Amino acid sequence: MKHITLLAAMVVSFGATAQITDGSFEAGIGVGTWNEASVTYGTPLCTIATCGTGGGGAIPRTGDVYAWFGGSGAATEIGSVDQDANITSGTTANLLVYVKIPAVGDGTMGNYLKAMIDGTEMGMLTAADSTTYADYTLWSVPIDAYADGAVHNVRLEAKENGGAVFNILADDIALEVDGTIIAGLFENDALSGIQVYPNPATTRITLSFNAMTGPAEVTITDASGKVVARQRFSEVTRRIIDFNSSDLQDGLYMISVAQAGKRTTQRVVVQH
Repeated sequence: MKHITLLAAMVVSFGATAQITDGSFEAGIGVGTWNEASVTYGTPLCTIATCGTGGGGAIPRTGDVYAWFGGSGAATEIGSVDQDANITSGTTANLLVYVKIPAVGDGTMGNYLKAMIDGTEMGMLTAADSTTYADYTLWSVPIDAYADGAVHNVRLEAKENGGAVFNILADDIALEVDGTIIAGLFENDALSGIQVYPNPATTRITLSFNAMTGPAEVTITDASGKVVARQRFSEVTRRIIDFNSSDLQDGLYMISVAQAGKRTTQRVVVQH
């Protein structure tokens, strides 16, 4: 079971103008990036220091913070995280969540995790899915109808059936539109395989390639869509690449990496 009860988790609406912000929850617990709620604990967001590990299985996938739903054994436990996010226009869209189910409770569908857009259920996992999600595994939930360029509420909500402890974990959340994963203001390195820093940037923009391997093309565009830099690399495994940003005007730029038929985009602000 979890160790700590947070009685006063902040529940603050975050008016997002970008896609999922802080998909790995690393901004911290109760900071308002996500709306957090839990009947028993005040928030489902955890660190190992605040919540323990539930016997070893309830741990983050990346970083220090993760969403741990359930964990009480009580039938009244309902937890959720949500935020408003812009879903870019496109033909296909998916909500991407890494999920792990380390404890199955009573094994019934009364223990579940739902993915919701604007209050409409788009997908559900239950204790019956525990074999597939015995370790962190990517759950891709189709949300095509919401790829309209508008702001929508993205919500994960879980319920515990009671009697036995049900643990279901979520981490590294993102949106994918037409095959492109766009991470929010806090880069989701686990999904993209790259890290962009510093942010804001002054004289240079650095790309650190983590999980990504093989050839790739990096394109930097300004807010109007004008390409300000483009470079191809035959191999990016464990590479760190610097781009000179000293001549760029202050503003928002998009760092786009095309690799293996997919395109990943992250945002960086240049501020001299």
